[in-house]
Amino acid sequence: MAGAAEFFGGIALVRGLLVRPAAAALAFAMLVAILTVHIGKGFFMSSNGYEYALALLAASLSLVFSGAGRASLDTAWVMRAVAR
Repeated sequence: MAGAAEFFGGIALVRGLLVRPAAAALAFAMLVAILTVHIGKGFFMSSNGYEYALALLAASLSLVFSGAGRASLDTAWVMRAVAR
């Protein structure tokens, strides 16, 4: 389940499609990864810690709150719907 969220969520983010739900799924996957796998190994990535997963969590959360940019498919669809 987490692998599918990471794969399809990453594709959705690159394309700018359904950015907020995809980012929320990725943020949840990173939170679960931090709490189940990396938390006991310390902070730094050199010891397989949660440093990198925390950075990905922060980036995903920022996309959840900010949404897609002007060059995304989400914005293009909204502009097309408003123009009609």
